[in-house]
Amino acid sequence: MGKVLHNIINTIKENSYTSKYSVFDNLIEGVQVLDQDWNYVYVNDSLARHGLSTREAMIGYCMLENYPGIEHTDLFNSFQTCMDTRIPLEIISHYDFPDGTRKWFELSIQPVSEGIIVLSSEITKLKKAEAKLKKKLTERTLMIAQITKQKQQLEEFCQIISHNLRSPLTNLIQLNEMIQESNDNAEKSNFINIQKSVIDLLHKTFEELVASTQVRMDQTIKRSKISLEKHTKKALKILSEEIRSTNTEIVFDFSEINKIEYSKKYLENILINLIGNALKYHSPERTPKIHIKSYIKKGWISVDIIDNGLGIDLKKNGEDLFKLHKTFHNHAQAKGFGLFITKTQIEAMGGSISAESTPNKGSKFTIKLYKMTSDGKN
Repeated sequence: MGKVLHNIINTIKENSYTSKYSVFDNLIEGVQVLDQDWNYVYVNDSLARHGLSTREAMIGYCMLENYPGIEHTDLFNSFQTCMDTRIPLEIISHYDFPDGTRKWFELSIQPVSEGIIVLSSEITKLKKAEAKLKKKLTERTLMIAQITKQKQQLEEFCQIISHNLRSPLTNLIQLNEMIQESNDNAEKSNFINIQKSVIDLLHKTFEELVASTQVRMDQTIKRSKISLEKHTKKALKILSEEIRSTNTEIVFDFSEINKIEYSKKYLENILINLIGNALKYHSPERTPKIHIKSYIKKGWISVDIIDNGLGIDLKKNGEDLFKLHKTFHNHAQAKGFGLFITKTQIEAMGGSISAESTPNKGSKFTIKLYKMTSDGKN
C-alpha cells in the first residue's frame, strides 16, 4: 500500500492544476490529506464513508472537532509521529466512533507539503473474522485440554479401582471358597467374621471412590467471593481441640491476597485436611509450628502450609504421596484418604498441589488455587 501511495504522490507533484488530489476521487481506498493544524485539505468519498460522514462535512474542517477525543488514540499518535518526523508509516489501527461502532483500518501515512496524506483500507470484517477464528481456536484448545485431562483422570481412576478393589475382592472370593470347603462350624464362623471386615473395608473404599468421582465429575462447582482468612479461622476453630492438646503455634499471613473466587466447601475441606495432617504428624521433640501464607506467583493465587513436624521421605514415597490409602507414619488415625481427596478437589477447581519435605524437619505443601485472568482480576 505504501509503495502505491508513494507513486501516486509523485504523479501528483508533476500536476500543476488546483485539484491535484482528484486522482484519488474514485479509489475504493479512503484518502485524506491533513494540514499541520489537523484541518482536512482533501478527502475522497471512500474516506467519508469510513468516517461515517460526508466530504462536505469534512473538507475545510478540523479533524479534532469532527472526531472529539481522537487526539488520545493510538491512531492519532501515528499521524502525529509522521507529521513531526516526516517519516512514512504503515500501521493497522482502530477507531471507536461516538455511536459505539469500532472500525479497523490498514493505513499508509506519508508526509506531503500540506502535512500528511493517509491511504486507508477498512479491514473491520477481516478483524472480526480473525477474532472469531481465534476464539474458536481457543475453545478447541481448551476442549482438547479438557479431553486430555479427562482421559488422564479416567486412567488414574481405573488404576485406583484396580489397585484398591482387587485385593479385597480376591480376599472375599478366597474366604467364600474356604467357607464352602470347611466342615468345622467354628472355623466357618471365624471365616465369616473375617469376611465381614473385608466387606466393611470394601464398602469404605467404594464410598471414598464415589466421593472422589463426584468431585471429578462435578461441572457446576459453585464459586463465590470468599476470604482466605475467614475460612482459615473457621478451620482452626474446628481443629481447636487438636491445636490445644498439641500446644501448636499457628501463624497466618493473607496480606498479599485474601479475597478469592473459590468453592467454600472445597476450601474448608482442603484447609482442614492439610492443617489437620500437620497437627496429626507433629514431632514430639519440639513445639509444633504451622505457618500459612497466601501470595501471587506468575499469576497463580497460591497458599503455602508449612510445618516443623515429622516430615515425609519423598525420595521413597513421593510417587505415592497423593494416592488413595497410602500412609507414611504409624498413626492410629492414618487412613490415606485426606491427601487423595484434597488433591482431587484442588484439581477440580483448576489448580494443583505439590509438596517439599524432609524427614524429622517438616513439610511444605503448596496449593496453586487458580490462575488470575490476564487483566489481573481474580
